[in-house]
Amino acid sequence: MNIRELKLALTVDLMNMPRSFTSIDSVQDSMSQFLDETGSFKGCEETVSTKIGAGIERKTLALQFEKVTLDLELFTNEYSREQYIKGFDLKENFA
Repeated sequence: MNIRELKLALTVDLMNMPRSFTSIDSVQDSMSQFLDETGSFKGCEETVSTKIGAGIERKTLALQFEKVTLDLELFTNEYSREQYIKGFDLKENFA
């Protein structure tokens, strides 16, 4: 599976998740289905965090796997603790 097919599969998985399960853990679980293409999970790093309004925070996270890095843009309602994924970018690791 190439990166394009992996992005499409991840998009479908995220769209089919119940709204209450769109969190970092559920994205990581979804990526684990593609273990041969992604490699094992290495860690998560918060790259940007910005408060954008009353109780709303925007975060950009980098979920690092052996073969790819998933940059995830996430909005969190600090009052209800609901998280919404705005978008993502999947890049191959060249090392």
